[in-house]
Amino acid sequence: MNHTSRTDKLRSVLQENEIDALLVTSLTNVRYLTGFSGSNGQVLVWSDGVTFFSDGRYAARATSLVQGADIEIYPTRLSDKLPPLLKRAELERIGVEGATMTLAERDDLAGRLDGATLHPTQGLVEDLRRTKDADEVALIREAVKISDDTFTWIQERLVPGALEREIELELEVRMRQTGADEVSFQPIVGSGPLSAHIHHTASDRAFEKGDMVLLDFGSRVGGYCSDMTRTVVLGPATEQQEEIYDLVLRSHLAGIEAVAPGASGKEVDAAARSIIEDAGHGERFAHGLGHGIGIDIHEAPRFSKTSDDSLRVGDVVTVEPGVYLPDWGGIRIEDCVLVTEGGYEVLGNSPKDHLISV
Repeated sequence: MNHTSRTDKLRSVLQENEIDALLVTSLTNVRYLTGFSGSNGQVLVWSDGVTFFSDGRYAARATSLVQGADIEIYPTRLSDKLPPLLKRAELERIGVEGATMTLAERDDLAGRLDGATLHPTQGLVEDLRRTKDADEVALIREAVKISDDTFTWIQERLVPGALEREIELELEVRMRQTGADEVSFQPIVGSGPLSAHIHHTASDRAFEKGDMVLLDFGSRVGGYCSDMTRTVVLGPATEQQEEIYDLVLRSHLAGIEAVAPGASGKEVDAAARSIIEDAGHGERFAHGLGHGIGIDIHEAPRFSKTSDDSLRVGDVVTVEPGVYLPDWGGIRIEDCVLVTEGGYEVLGNSPKDHLISV
């Protein structure tokens, strides 16, 4: 990863926002700018330098991981080291990340500054992060491949009597065994009527013949996530199960076809949502069509009824429509999609052209 080019781009953003430096406190943004992963780290970026801060627990880890930045280890807290640096560098207008710096942290730091002022900012690094370079796309591809392979592997384990919690654990173990650093989120395994729970937490429910089983899971490789959903049925599908699956599939494909540079989040959402609404199930599609994916499992851009996000080449997004009927079950289909100059590329290859019977 070229972390220097990332901080160079951020410097241009600082100029546009008329701030002398940005104090980055989001751990995701810290990782993006320096490569550091850990539970405590901050980065100061300004026109003439980049400095990473952490406490003594991470001195060795920072030396190993941090790229493109000087390293300062503070004895107690950030405010022990930051104010002297600001004074030496003659930095006065300091941007802080409003979404991650607490009021207590801001007040503590502001009380120790001499001649510098703090100014809240929103989304400066996040906006840079959403456009993925070739190295980032390669990592997401690998994470998607692990998820695809895991879906193929898990199918023979989806049998009557299996427990949701058992399948959840098997998904995680398999992804780790085949190259994932970790899962990108706690896998969702919903069976029978519980598949209608959009963000279901796997339970001790045992699968039954005729159940639909909704699997939503992803892996993380080199810090970058994948996210996929497939729905299968245990045994022969009923006419209603096939009908709802076909509806969701048509919505899913229409959403993918709408992905292109310049398309708005609401336009892509509408392309998929209108198909489900026209079939009379609009109220049963109770979430946005998708979201960006990268270091975070959910990041910009967003697909929803109100999203004005405009797609850019290099965005990686999910397209995941669903229909959820209480006491019956739910069906969702999801893939990761790369926005290209010519439109889009679906990154996964797990089968979805019909409701799979296992």
